[in-house]
Amino acid sequence: MMQFTLKSGLLLGLWLLAGCGGGGSAATTPSIQRVEKLDVAYTPPVGGDPLMSKLDVYYIPDGRPKRLMVFIHGGSWVSGDKSNLKSSADTLIQWFLARDYVVVAPNFRLASAPGQVQTVTYKEQATDIAFALAWLRQNGAQYGVTKQAMLLIGFSSGAHLVPLIASDQSYLQAAGLTLSDIMATISFDIHMYDVAFGLQLMAGSTIAANIPLIQFLFGNTAAQQQLASPSFYAPNAPVPPTLLISAEPSLPVGSHGYITSQASQSYVQQLKGLGRQASWSHFDNETHQSLVTNFGTAGDLPTTAVDQFLLSLPAAP
Repeated sequence: MMQFTLKSGLLLGLWLLAGCGGGGSAATTPSIQRVEKLDVAYTPPVGGDPLMSKLDVYYIPDGRPKRLMVFIHGGSWVSGDKSNLKSSADTLIQWFLARDYVVVAPNFRLASAPGQVQTVTYKEQATDIAFALAWLRQNGAQYGVTKQAMLLIGFSSGAHLVPLIASDQSYLQAAGLTLSDIMATISFDIHMYDVAFGLQLMAGSTIAANIPLIQFLFGNTAAQQQLASPSFYAPNAPVPPTLLISAEPSLPVGSHGYITSQASQSYVQQLKGLGRQASWSHFDNETHQSLVTNFGTAGDLPTTAVDQFLLSLPAAP
């Protein structure tokens, strides 16, 4: 684990925004103006919502070899939008553009909230994302993509959906993809890698009020919760290289930082025990939101952790 001290600020609320030879730290801010293609339609799965099957694409048409970075927004699974990336984390976009990535932020169906008929679950969300990835695999060349293996980044609830797709292979297979299409995954600040363990950590904690939401979304039984847990599928999947990042003070017990750090450490230990490439960085004085809103700014330590992770990756197609 790498542990840093940097900033302090916003508290976690129910608004959870809501994720080669990797990036290189030598790149500078692009000198060529980026191009933005907003609300591009991708092919939804059967039963999907065409109105939600849209994505935003940011790229620099400079002819250099590029690969895809796909950012999955958060929002407690029941809210959020692809536009959050541009409005609150534009420096993150710029940082990846400078390192020859095409940056994509897809929308997907939002999960039904407590009190509603549960017509959309995390399963439909993961399915939509997989179909967005398949569309990008087929159409990325028009935005300059030359290297096919994708980097997936998820923030908050998106940080759960990304490792779920990278461990439960059924979502990618339904869209005609395999795990070889994913270069690596990065998850910013979530504790649902093992849903049952996450709920155990939440009991009596500062975010205990969110337990009914988690149980509504992922079920009340151990069997139901397993199906939503990346940790359940990891032993039988070639999980791509994984970086988990958590934030806020890791003490006292029961704080947000304690919960996300314990959950992240546990999943990384599991992946390492399975022989997978996995790492975890915790930032005591970062906040949940600052992990992405400050990403790419001068001296930002989470940015350094991501850069080091990307540089550690083997070459990918």
